[in-house]
Amino acid sequence: MRHIWNWQRWFVLLAPLALVLAACGGSAPTQSSAPAGAQTVAITERDFAIQASLTTFRPGVPYHFVITNQGVVAHEFMIMPHSMGSMAQHMSMDEMDHMALAMVENIPPGATVTLDYTFPRSAAGSHPEFACYLPGHYEAGMKLAVSVQG
Repeated sequence: MRHIWNWQRWFVLLAPLALVLAACGGSAPTQSSAPAGAQTVAITERDFAIQASLTTFRPGVPYHFVITNQGVVAHEFMIMPHSMGSMAQHMSMDEMDHMALAMVENIPPGATVTLDYTFPRSAAGSHPEFACYLPGHYEAGMKLAVSVQG
């Protein structure tokens, strides 16, 4: 009978905590399914590199980016309109965020998140860049040049 009491006691103590955590939902990024008609693009972030299963895009096509952080530190994923290079050193993170075409902040190690983005027709012929601009990450190699076909 003591064994049943222990199980019941733990259930009574832990069940409300589980309900509170579920109700909070949290803001941690999660993986979601691709919207209908979207082309899935696998993005792998490592310490300190970005790889993509696709590097040439078409305007007007919806893309479903599945971003996995295989590194040991947190990263971000930004789609910048063009390479910022050394200019980024003179800009605040807020300025960088405003320039980004799309972004996911704070991707914890081991996490997989998704981002849905469609390059606009005005991006045709451009050469955006996938990047992580957390301090020192871009300079360490976390960038990947991509292109949008005209």
